[in-house]
Amino acid sequence: TLSLHDALPIYTEAITDGVLTDKEQISKSLSIIHSKADQLETMINDLINYMKLNNTDWRQSLEFAPIRPLLDEFKGNVEATGGVYKRSIKTDIAVSADTKIKMDKKLLYRALENIVSNALRYTKDGDSIIVEARESDAAITISIADTGIGISEKDLQRIWDIFYRGSNSRRESGMGIGLSVVRTIIDTHGWDIDVQSKLGEGTRFTITIPKSA
Repeated sequence: TLSLHDALPIYTEAITDGVLTDKEQISKSLSIIHSKADQLETMINDLINYMKLNNTDWRQSLEFAPIRPLLDEFKGNVEATGGVYKRSIKTDIAVSADTKIKMDKKLLYRALENIVSNALRYTKDGDSIIVEARESDAAITISIADTGIGISEKDLQRIWDIFYRGSNSRRESGMGIGLSVVRTIIDTHGWDIDVQSKLGEGTRFTITIPKSA
């Protein structure tokens, strides 16, 4: 699934340019467009309120909730997006339905969307994206890996900087804020995120969510 500023024009262009001709694919794409449009006003308000809160106030507003429904919804949307973009998207969610995490569900979902949007942007037809969620006694780990162009070691050190766009992204659209938003969301929750990448081989983002957080 794409972030809103990417999804709406790309899905509409895929239809109007004749990239999508199958009625079922067109129907799914229109459904996604409608869903994304409905989310836009809510998401903007959520992000504005989020930026207004200081970390202490914001963390006090978090509530424990099961994470599995969010991951299952994300899995469904990612798999639908893979068909539209001709990517091989595989998902493996191995998290108990009873496990609860202290979180803001909308912002966690936004972080996951932004990472997958980044993966779609820097892969090509036939490449793979793998979404996995694992649970241990201490933590839940969510990883999103791709077989795309990868990130240079120089750029890897600055991918979280707002408005920074690496040397491999100059020809791509976007303002370079997606990963900065991801890092802010994860940090403010008190979680960890790690990225590993190699040019020409792909990139893996891993979010670690301690159960005690």
